[in-house]
Amino acid sequence: MKRSDQEVALVTGASSGIGEATAVRLAEAGYQVFGTSRRGTSASRSSFEMLPLDVTSDASVKAAVAAVIQREGRLDLLVNNAGFNISVGGAEESSIQQAQEIFDTNFFGIVRMTLAVVPHMRHQGRGRIINIGSVLGFMAMPYMALYAATKHAIEGYSESL
Repeated sequence: MKRSDQEVALVTGASSGIGEATAVRLAEAGYQVFGTSRRGTSASRSSFEMLPLDVTSDASVKAAVAAVIQREGRLDLLVNNAGFNISVGGAEESSIQQAQEIFDTNFFGIVRMTLAVVPHMRHQGRGRIINIGSVLGFMAMPYMALYAATKHAIEGYSESL
């Protein structure tokens, strides 16, 4: 177990887009950054290390958080970014299975990650969690019912923390 003064960040969904940009920026700001994705590692990133993580799996979440804590001895920042959208269409065109899948990743993934890191952050006496939402968490948009519903849920959950 390594112990240093360098703050440690874990960014979910860091293989592309906002997650990747966040991980790069945190590394530039001096954090030891671990990015995650379902696909695992990638050799193309030099500013942060990638770990395999599926936020829909309790075991995967526990393993990724444990790996960071074991290696670094701390976790100072969690950025919950992992998420996806389904094909845009009318609400009546979506299935219950699609609703369950998008909620399992976009909302319950945040809950799983939060439950996994809060005990460590409490034990070390500090920590920060940033949940990436969307403007659709404040207002709905036609043809985006399920995605907007997950972002509304994230907003409510985040405000309640």
